[in-house]
Amino acid sequence: MADPQILIVPTHPGVQYHFCRSGLPIHFLGHWDQFHYWRPQPANVTNVLPKFEDAHLAFEPEDYARLLDAPATGWPDRYDTAWLMFNWQVKLFWDRPGKKLFRVAKVRELPEAHWAELLERDDFTVASFYPNTVAWLKERFGVDVPYVPLGLDPDEYLPATGEDGNILSIIHSYADRGWHHHLWKEAVEGLPLLHVDHLNPEQEVYEYADLMRALRRARLYLHDGEQEYTITLIEAMMTGLPLVSFRIPGIERYVEHGVNGFVGETAAEIREHCQLLLSDDALAAKMGAASREKATREFHEARWRDQWQTILREWCRA
Repeated sequence: MADPQILIVPTHPGVQYHFCRSGLPIHFLGHWDQFHYWRPQPANVTNVLPKFEDAHLAFEPEDYARLLDAPATGWPDRYDTAWLMFNWQVKLFWDRPGKKLFRVAKVRELPEAHWAELLERDDFTVASFYPNTVAWLKERFGVDVPYVPLGLDPDEYLPATGEDGNILSIIHSYADRGWHHHLWKEAVEGLPLLHVDHLNPEQEVYEYADLMRALRRARLYLHDGEQEYTITLIEAMMTGLPLVSFRIPGIERYVEHGVNGFVGETAAEIREHCQLLLSDDALAAKMGAASREKATREFHEARWRDQWQTILREWCRA
């Protein structure tokens, strides 16, 4: 069987980049250049739109609906499946023909009633890169869905030098999201910090090379999020950074307290852990090496690519 032709709807650009590195032919519903500053366009990706225009930055679901239904796009005849991530994308394809694969992150992407219906349909299938989501679907609906941990290419992440001696966090729209933001601010006050927020118009644009440089030159990575990991947490591990994280469900799968970093609950604990790694060169180097070893062992891109190729090919062939 020839490689399946996959239509991907724009998602979180960092996640999108790594999903698109599956190596299969992927058609991007839009133009990659609207996200160029996040990650470079993989060679196996082609754009549905011939060129990028500034108006694409303001696209809403209804704009993607019009683009999807345009004859030039060719859905569903030209594709073997759509590869979806967000709830609005599932809704976009809910009443449209063709196969759909939902690579779900968070269980709350859909209401339970929609989950129940989706899991009974034969035009949708589901896989997840969050183990907590896989466990919830099994507990709530008795359904086993594939768990595909994120994968990165170790050769793309140069060893950390720590030369800037700072704390690095890469979290967009953090103040608006809540989570531990107020504790995070208290914990890092007065400490050397670089916080990259791609969606902050007052901050300079960080191109892909800038992100890689920031990771390499940081002393440690401070993580927070609503789920157990983000793309940049795994990238920090692969770069060889020691980690500090607030305690969130599942975080111990990635941050092993006392091995490759520290987990804390209060602002004071987080601050203490950061200060220790900022001041102790040998400890930071030891924990950073443990991060790199763990990432290479558990989050290698070769395994990620093989798993997704198998899932996509079997789904399209079914």
